[in-house]
Amino acid sequence: MHITELPSFIVNSGIFNENDLDKLASIDRFPTDEEIDVFKFEPEIQELLNAFIGDENTRMTHQLLKAKEFLDQNEIQKAWKLVLL
Repeated sequence: MHITELPSFIVNSGIFNENDLDKLASIDRFPTDEEIDVFKFEPEIQELLNAFIGDENTRMTHQLLKAKEFLDQNEIQKAWKLVLL
């Protein structure tokens, strides 16, 4: 995948630098719906999602910031799972 093929909300978020976008574009496959469903019930992810109930914009910002942390740790699949929630 090329950076230009990434969803615009990722590219235009202002959170990810070019290196992060390259990592996101480097995947062989997107996580499956089942993998994402399992991931969203991990305690750390539940805490993040529950912290911003009723405030979609803030929740999405924090999801993307956490995804950036995963990218910094080269956990690209985790970053995608969080972005795709």
